[in-house]
Amino acid sequence: MKKITEIKGLGGMLNGFRDLVKDDESITFVGTPGFCTPFATFLGFPIRDKKLAFLPNLEMEKTRELVATEYGMELGDATSPSADVVVILGGMAMPKIGVSIEEMADLLGKVEHKKLIGVCFMGILEQAGWCGTPALGFDYVMNTTLMGDISGE
Repeated sequence: MKKITEIKGLGGMLNGFRDLVKDDESITFVGTPGFCTPFATFLGFPIRDKKLAFLPNLEMEKTRELVATEYGMELGDATSPSADVVVILGGMAMPKIGVSIEEMADLLGKVEHKKLIGVCFMGILEQAGWCGTPALGFDYVMNTTLMGDISGE
């Protein structure tokens, strides 16, 4: 895949993601409960006017709406995982989670979608060998590198 744009910081991540899905009506995020759920709600906030869903692990029957409330983005009622865009969050490729490329490809074969986007931190999708594999066929991959420090006395 060739780099099409650079993003800087969390604001750049939100703007970049919003641009990738600007012409789409529905987005389903696939991720691990707990670790990926906050990233789905984070990415969903600037596109909260669209139909959003979160599919935990590989369990299609547990797909829930992502809805905007007075408290921010929250999981709502059960819904279909089918969408214009499926977003695979990087937690799915982490070794501790144990999802294989084949298992993810099998899920994608069952979830109706037109576009596939990977969103990760620290290059985990590339490190796990998920980028460039025909079995997954990402249209776009957004990789963000976070760096920081902790100070104290």
